[in-house]
Amino acid sequence: MCNRLFVRFVALALALSMAGCSFIEENPRAAKGTVIGGATGAAAGAAIGAIAGGGKGAGTGAAIGAVVGALGGGLIGSYMDKQAKDMEAVLAEQDRIRREQEKLQVILASDVLFESGKADLQPGARDKLRNIAGVLNRYPQTNIEIVGHTDSRGSEESNLDLSNRRAQAVADELADAGVNRSRMSMRGEGESRPVATNDTPEGRQQNRRVEINIVPEEGAGQQQGGEVPPPPPGYEEPR
Repeated sequence: MCNRLFVRFVALALALSMAGCSFIEENPRAAKGTVIGGATGAAAGAAIGAIAGGGKGAGTGAAIGAVVGALGGGLIGSYMDKQAKDMEAVLAEQDRIRREQEKLQVILASDVLFESGKADLQPGARDKLRNIAGVLNRYPQTNIEIVGHTDSRGSEESNLDLSNRRAQAVADELADAGVNRSRMSMRGEGESRPVATNDTPEGRQQNRRVEINIVPEEGAGQQQGGEVPPPPPGYEEPR
């Protein structure tokens, strides 16, 4: 029985690898997730197999775990790749998006969102955040961290307060646009994490920002088999 199960899973793994060549070329990050997931799944599967069937069960468990883990890792990578592409479509030229392993980081320029020294969103900022919320709502299997940053002008205390209020303002707007508050956390970092020098106007402009960090939940993408769910009611495709 175990041998037959082992053969079936190995055959499945080979079939997936042959069918996935074009997928790997088009989705290198998803492919990386597949490899990582396979290694993790193999270790877990070996442990489960050893418990269930003694030492003989470890090999079968490793093979099964590798296939399951590879599928899970690949689906998460694909899920985040698709979300990154959709997010890029709604960001302005001065905004940035970065991919760090399976985390997406959306970096929004504070000068576009807020007036100097204030935490009230400008009208154009609301439209931008509602477009971002539309993408976040399409990918509900992620958690969202919103972090505010300032330049070094003013006191540390006032900058920390301003960055907290700006992060909260962004979270409130996303929530008003339908993003579940339970997915979101927010905080301000004030002037403590500059990404450029504060000695020039250009550097200070880069330091004034709001980051939206998007991290997949465990098993992200698996409920839909890696497919993106249809847009929610009221979502407008970015132009």
